[in-house]
Amino acid sequence: MKLNLPRVSIKTFRRRLTSVDSTPQLAILGICSGLVTGIVIVIFRKMVETPLEYLLGNSENFEGMDWPLYFLLPFGGAILIAVLMAFIKPDYRPVGVTHVLQRLGRYQGHLPAGNLLTQLFAGTLGLATGQSGGREGPAIHLGAAGSSLLGQYLNLPNNSIRILVGCGAAAAISGSFNTPIAGVIFSMEVIIMDIPLPVFFPSSSQRLLPPLSISLYLEPTSRLVFRP
Repeated sequence: MKLNLPRVSIKTFRRRLTSVDSTPQLAILGICSGLVTGIVIVIFRKMVETPLEYLLGNSENFEGMDWPLYFLLPFGGAILIAVLMAFIKPDYRPVGVTHVLQRLGRYQGHLPAGNLLTQLFAGTLGLATGQSGGREGPAIHLGAAGSSLLGQYLNLPNNSIRILVGCGAAAAISGSFNTPIAGVIFSMEVIIMDIPLPVFFPSSSQRLLPPLSISLYLEPTSRLVFRP
């Protein structure tokens, strides 16, 4: 006896993403985005915290440094970042939230892999050497870029890639700061730039909320490594 199971292919998946009732497919994208972002954020935080734990005993114990390191660490880090940027092509230098917003506005959320690598290494050097900056900008860029590259690899339509960028940003905020609700709100207000009234009264927003929410609630990777 043979079971006639429906055939699932990437072409079928892309076609269903363009339909009105595409919530299940968007939810699947949210899961994938959360897992990809979790892996990227774990790699980023490990690259930042491992050398600091070796030097300081605690990744946030900058007050316990010997006095020469107060000057040598940020000064040496600034020189390394300047050298790194000098060898990188100008197209790959833009990073951070502004870069994500620019790519969303002009290129439908298609984020290049080269800028992701620049953000990964420059952000690691900046945070590990005590430069003036936080980890929210690099985390958002890394999460959004990782999810965007996933959509580009699967050759998904532009509207789906834009949603994936929002999912990646939401999951990055959630994984970096353990703030899931804030991740969704931040992504809709700053990245997607749309908080319609139906968000609070269920209606047409069902296309956007499921992937955003699932991307961070099913983004357990960084939470398993970095406890709240």
